[in-house]
Amino acid sequence: MDYIKMLREDSDLSDLLCDVCDIEVLPEFKIPEDEFGYLTYNIAGKTFARAGSGGEYILLEDGSIGFWGSEGECGRIADNLKEFFEFMVHCPYWLDYLDEEKYCDKECLEEYARGIFEEHTENAEDMEFDFVEAQQELADRLDIEEKTDVIDILMRFYQCTKREPRFISTYRENDGSIHSGTGSLFDR
Repeated sequence: MDYIKMLREDSDLSDLLCDVCDIEVLPEFKIPEDEFGYLTYNIAGKTFARAGSGGEYILLEDGSIGFWGSEGECGRIADNLKEFFEFMVHCPYWLDYLDEEKYCDKECLEEYARGIFEEHTENAEDMEFDFVEAQQELADRLDIEEKTDVIDILMRFYQCTKREPRFISTYRENDGSIHSGTGSLFDR
């Protein structure tokens, strides 16, 4: 399934993705952010979506998905587009899930994920938005299997962030000094 094409052609579906996951699919691929030539990446790719915070989702040359954040975080987030959209639909606002200690124990991760989901649901209720219903509609329209247990999805995400080669950004200052990340989104 060509998720990007489908979202580009269906503005209602694209708006729903933005409402549930805070992701805007771009009308066309673009060159990843380069901070006026100061920022480079070790793996080539093309940006297909933007996060509400200004970060970018990048389709890497190996078919995996990378993320570059406006605060300099950079790393791989999913092994392919299907896993990316499954992760986004089931774990929207995924940056809230970046506590590496929680991934050491399945029960701890399950409790952690449940707490985050409940917080998102409550926040949506405050805005008079039925988060669960919108999330279900998004999953249905993207033909993504509904899961009540997101632990497998989170563990796939965690393993993807750790696999080699990591997706790394390097920033070169005017004075020639270089700053590179680790390529793990958990190292913030």
